[in-house]
Order: sequence, then C-alpha cells, then structure tokens
Amino acid sequence: MEASATVNKYHVVYQIVAAIPVGRVTTYGSIARVVPVPRGARGVGWALATNRDRGLPWWRVVAANGHITSPDAALQYELLCDEGVPMHNLRQVDLSTCFWAPSDIVP
Repeated sequence: MEASATVNKYHVVYQIVAAIPVGRVTTYGSIARVVPVPRGARGVGWALATNRDRGLPWWRVVAANGHITSPDAALQYELLCDEGVPMHNLRQVDLSTCFWAPSDIVP
C-alpha cells in the first residue's frame, strides 16, 4: 500500500478513536474491520502508539478479549476506571457492558 494511502487510513482511525464516547471502549480489531489498515489490528495499535500527542483517547481501545495491552497499562487502567468503565479485573474490560461499535460512525 502506498504511504499516503496508509496515512489517510490512519487519519480515519484517529477520527474513530476520537468518537468513542466516555465510558465506552472498542477494540483494535473492530477498528481494523472498518478501516482496513496494513497489519489489521496491529496496524491500528501502531497508529495509536505513534500519535498520542494528538490528544486522542487511546485508552478506550483494548484487545478483542477486553484485555488492556498497552505499554502504559497502569495509566490505561486508571483512565478507564476514572470514566466508569466496568472491569473484570485489573487488566480486562467488561466488553459485554461497554463495547462501542465503530461502525456506528464510519466517516
């Protein structure tokens, strides 16, 4: 895929992440199914990891099983708890009650 096309897809990823409501989460894979970025869910993670300075709510994106997988897991956990996101334990979000589908706002 051409570099500029990838950058454009990442821009859509950022739009989706910015739209995740407070207290809700989505998954890397759910975003990748809506915006086919290179490397799928891993590509979404890479896009977020390299663009935290954009002020995006990166902490609202978790693994498909609800696990917090960020290198900043402690911070992510704290931010999610501050928003009232229900947890099964210290590393797993209760997706059955707070999952948000990115297909709801596809640009």
